[in-house]
Order: sequence, then structure tokens, then C-alpha cells
Amino acid sequence: MRIQSGQLIGFLPSTRSIQRPISGVKLILSGWILIRQNGQNEGDMMDSVRVGVIGCGGRGRGHIRTLDGFEDVHLAAVCDPVVDIRESVCEDYGIEGQYGDVSALLEGEALDAVFVAPPAHLNATLALPCLEAGVNTFLEKPPGLSLKETEALKAASDETGAKAMVGWNRRFHPIIVEARDLVLDRGPVTQLVGEFHKSITELGNSGKFAEVLMDCMLFETPIHAIDTIRFLADADVSEVHSVVQRSMSGYRDVHAALVAFENGVVAQLIHNYTTNARLERYEIHGHEISAYMEGVSRGEVFCDGEKRELSGDGSGTDEQNRFFIDCVKEDRPVALPAANLDEAIKTMELAEAIMAGTR
Repeated sequence: MRIQSGQLIGFLPSTRSIQRPISGVKLILSGWILIRQNGQNEGDMMDSVRVGVIGCGGRGRGHIRTLDGFEDVHLAAVCDPVVDIRESVCEDYGIEGQYGDVSALLEGEALDAVFVAPPAHLNATLALPCLEAGVNTFLEKPPGLSLKETEALKAASDETGAKAMVGWNRRFHPIIVEARDLVLDRGPVTQLVGEFHKSITELGNSGKFAEVLMDCMLFETPIHAIDTIRFLADADVSEVHSVVQRSMSGYRDVHAALVAFENGVVAQLIHNYTTNARLERYEIHGHEISAYMEGVSRGEVFCDGEKRELSGDGSGTDEQNRFFIDCVKEDRPVALPAANLDEAIKTMELAEAIMAGTR
């Protein structure tokens, strides 16, 4: 089988017992014994965070590029089964450690945190052994291809005490944050719209995505919009009415949902894959004010008979990565605005409720 550059396959954790130091913690895999040793005490701040990155494709490189710019981060190692690509990344960024599988990385390095960014269908598979080993874990979206996978991550995190955060970076996007704040300044949010569209034909022809993912692409890209709408609504879901169809392909390519939240917010989610172009778009409506965002690279707010342009540097990725590193460095819980695994479970519950409307 030919392995494409940056593709990860068959990463499985070792089943043998491992005893080694991780971030000031003694861990014995098999008995789940965690004992604090001399090192960081509760509330202390570490000087430098030792990070490993799993997956050296586009998303992994993006995180490496950001982390390399943080003075308090030491990029200790990368992990990818493709030798050429991991060697290239190590050469570009001066990273010493390189591994071909996750179990070797966890056994060979004393890490404070890992960033898990493989092909999307492997996110949960590769994050799970990290959490089971007690390593603080940032994982790319989606946190699994099912609610069950996300719940398994949460159980592992609870068992070992490892922090976990999912890379839903729209929660930190400067334009979305500004739009939300402007609306909330005038009262509560009343209605939301979230859209994310791509071409299923182009995705199929690209060969970038595993077959297991093609019929549930809602979890790959539109999950960004689903999580963003949940975050903006700031309440639990009370009702979901959805229609999902395989319209022009053998895969689910039409998704529409009407979602009601317990605080009265109503949201519409539209995710189309019969189109020929990528489009991401949001609306936030409040009391005598509305915000419209597209890209997300630009936005407009209408209130008091005037239009205000929204613009902001950054995509939310730098901000979210900084947030996670600070949580690790300061030994504090991953909390809002970030998506911890409690938040991830709620987003995956909504995604599965939408998928239940398949006809």
C-alpha cells in the first residue's frame, strides 16, 4: 500500500507496562498509578513547556509553526510514520526527537503536552493513548467520528487528570469574538445561522480523506460551524429538527438543521457538499443589532441605522494554542472560551442529532 506524504496509518498504543517520568509525574501503565514527584507543584508555573506534535501534515505543520513562535515552548519531538516528512519538519524547525509511532514517542520523551493533528479520522485514536499516559493533549477536530469516541477520551482524561482541549478555533477568532461582544452589549442573542459548504466531488477526487470519513464529512469541516453556533448560543440544546440526504453522490452531501436552545436562542445550520466552492458564513442576531461574517475573514455589524466593518488579524489558531499552553504552564483547567472534552461531548451530541435526520 502506498502511503501519501503526511498520512498516518495504524498508530496503536503499546500494551506493555511503561514506567517513566512525565511532567513531574510517575506513571505506571497497567495500574493507573499517578504519584507527584519533585517537580511542578499545584499552582506552580513551569518555565518551558515540552511539546510533542503528532502528525506532520498541513495541520501539524501549522501548529508547529505557531508553537515555534512561543518563547516558552520547547518543541521536543514529532511523530509521523512517513520518514521523509518528519525528517523535513525536524530539519526546518530544529527538532531533535522524531518517532514513527505514538507508543515510541510516549515511551521515549518526557512531555508536558502533545498536539495531535493527524488525518481527521485518526484524531481520537491517537489522542487516546496520550491521555491514558497522563499527557496533556490538544487534539484537532473532530474529537472522534462518534460521540462514543469522544466519551472515551473524556473517561481517559478523568482517569489520569490529563488536560484536554479540542481545536475549535472559531471560539477564539477575533472577528467572531468582536461580533459576539457587540451583540451582547445590547442584550441577549436571539437567533444564529451557521453555514459551511464544500464540494464532495473535489474532496473525493483529492484522495485526502479516508473512505470511512467520506459519508460523515459533517464531522470533518462543518463541525466547526456546529461548535461555533453552540458556543455563541451559550446554552444546552433543547430540540433538533434535521434533514440529511445523499443527493447527488453516494455520500451525505445535504445537511439542514433547525436547533432550539434552552435559553430561547434559535439556530439554523446549513452544510452543503453539492456545491463547487468552499464557503463559511455566520449570522448573530440580537436586540436591534445583527452581525454577518463570511470567510471568516470579514464581517459587518448593523445597528442604529449604521454599518460597521469587522476586521481582525489572526484566525484563532494562534490564540487557541496560546490558551492551551498557558493552561499547561499555569496548571489550570481548560475552561471557556476553549472547548474541553465536556464541551466536545455536547458538540458531538448535536452533530449526531443532526446526522440522525438522514433520509
